[in-house]
Amino acid sequence: MKVFKNFVLYSILLISIVACSPEEEEILIDKITPSDTIFSYETLSAIGFKKTREYKVEGLTNAVSAYYGFVKGNPEIDYEIRFYKSHSDAIEFGTSFAEERTGEDAVLKKDAATWKEGVKDARSCAGNPHGTVSKGGTANIAHDIQNCMHVKYADYIIYGNMVMLCAGWESEGSFRNCEVIINKLNE
Repeated sequence: MKVFKNFVLYSILLISIVACSPEEEEILIDKITPSDTIFSYETLSAIGFKKTREYKVEGLTNAVSAYYGFVKGNPEIDYEIRFYKSHSDAIEFGTSFAEERTGEDAVLKKDAATWKEGVKDARSCAGNPHGTVSKGGTANIAHDIQNCMHVKYADYIIYGNMVMLCAGWESEGSFRNCEVIINKLNE
């Protein structure tokens, strides 16, 4: 009888833990989303985007402007945002440049990049992933060899006339970070 009571108590506890566990939030944005709004730096500035650098857009076919910056928060998230005259221009002219600077095959060397501006800002530094790991699960950079050729932007989205490269270690993280700006734009 005692074994049965313990089994029931453990079963209830397990069900409670599973039921109360936070569920992974669904990403609600698409990689490409049309919008009737024509966005600009001023639009982003109004929602808390802080410009670190304004890039020259020579060589970034048909781009109107491009910026590197962050949205204040905890943590602060880096973005590279490029503006085009229209949504169709963003898709037609911005896609290949965004793909070159994001993902596993990102071009992070200036001499190999099609558009040279901001290449250094698209890099992230990390310790040796095979080195010592601290209790928090991160590399102990003080003791590991640091490599500053990791891609900062795992993915990008095109929202209206904006091409947004959003920091993240994997595509899902980048999408979530892009969602931060889009949610603020839609408030």
